Amino acid sequence: MNLQQYLHENGLQREDILTRIAVSLELDETRKQRMESAYNAVYDILEKDEVFFSRVEFLVYPQGSKAIGTTVKPRDKEEFDLDITVEIRDSYYNYTSSEIYNHLIRVLSSNDVYKEKLIKKNRCARINYVGDFHMDVLPGCIVITGDSKIMVPDRELSSWTSSNPKGYANWFTEKAETVDNSNLNKAFRTFSALNEVKAEQEDLPDDDIYSKEPLKRAVQLTKRYRDIFFEKKSDYKTSSIVLTTIFGELYEGEPSIYQTIDRVLTKIVQRYADYQYLFENQGIYKRIKVLNPVNSDEDFTEKWDNEKEYYNQFIAFAKSYKEKWEKLKNGDFGVAEELFGSDRIKGILTEQLKEIAKNEGNQLEAAGVTIMSGNTYVDKSGNANSSEGYKSKGNRNFGGFE
Repeated sequence: MNLQQYLHENGLQREDILTRIAVSLELDETRKQRMESAYNAVYDILEKDEVFFSRVEFLVYPQGSKAIGTTVKPRDKEEFDLDITVEIRDSYYNYTSSEIYNHLIRVLSSNDVYKEKLIKKNRCARINYVGDFHMDVLPGCIVITGDSKIMVPDRELSSWTSSNPKGYANWFTEKAETVDNSNLNKAFRTFSALNEVKAEQEDLPDDDIYSKEPLKRAVQLTKRYRDIFFEKKSDYKTSSIVLTTIFGELYEGEPSIYQTIDRVLTKIVQRYADYQYLFENQGIYKRIKVLNPVNSDEDFTEKWDNEKEYYNQFIAFAKSYKEKWEKLKNGDFGVAEELFGSDRIKGILTEQLKEIAKNEGNQLEAAGVTIMSGNTYVDKSGNANSSEGYKSKGNRNFGGFE
């Protein structure tokens, strides 16, 4: 028995599909290497600055999706956004906000590689690698030694503003790790142990594919549908920090990607319905708020009050996602293509099913429908179908494993 057959018999085939889709969304190795080189080069350039940075202790570290493991490669001509922090290990009281910002701009603008790529933003310096990715470099100073909070310059306010990228990354990582062991990772470990002394007919996949927590995978998949949904109305696109935070806040240690997405979407839509009922019956208006979990005074969705179309579009996105997800649960495999992209879905499904059975052509798509609905049979010849032969164990809790 190979791994795919083992997962099939234990009701984890659709969880495996979702994992493989999420893996396919990650940055390719070439882009990773280019970004890694650009990231390291920033530290090297700052370290050589004799005017300021060589005279202070500083750290350079990634923030955002790169730091928490939820990166998704851009679609079509979109660019990937790499966020990094330059943290000066000294109290912000010793500097003015403009002083820190201007030193960063001075170093980058005097460099032949960066001066043509440099764009001044309100709180950071953007290095734009046109057509590939852009790197936002955020300078800051510590507040208290031993604490992760920093103060960063705000040009519009001509002052400092609080930030905590390390604290946020730690919060999300801890939320993701509340799952003891995901169903898929548990199955992979068990299968590997059972076959440790046997000659295998297949190469086992990199175990990192299955070790990444369901919450992180769920965020990756959600960000992809976000990109698709807002393709023609990008001005109102819900930010990654909002999606990541709301998934982190509503996550309760679910051991599967399927269950994580399903329950979070249910909670979002239900909360919106409750607020609508409150408004219609008592005239009290409330909206969904997404607060910074490491700084509750910061509302990531504050602009939803001033420009309500952002909120309207987020709700439209959530409802659309939930509607398509319900179809997926009921076996409408075609909707998976609308959620995550047709070529990717078909390729992954074909690869998976060829390991389970010997289907070809249209039988593959038919088998895909039964897999996503949890109603898969395998006949004596090893062919997946929806009516005859051995029935796989049900996808309990949308990917359960016993």
